[in-house]
Amino acid sequence: MTIQELEEFFAAHPVPPGTKQNAATTIVDAEKFLEVNLAVVKAWPKDIDKCPSYWHLCELAKVLSDRAESD
Repeated sequence: MTIQELEEFFAAHPVPPGTKQNAATTIVDAEKFLEVNLAVVKAWPKDIDKCPSYWHLCELAKVLSDRAESD
């Protein structure tokens, strides 16, 4: 996903409070999570695929997509 695709995805798919990103991470403040990680991704000077914030956003997008498919 590109940065623009991630922004569009999260604009269309709100993150419910308490969403589990993975076994070790629960998103408590979705707005802050998205704000911080998108800012890091936009400022990342190297290959975007090596940015940890990019991984976090892609993982969360997958969780939300999987949840939407199972509903």
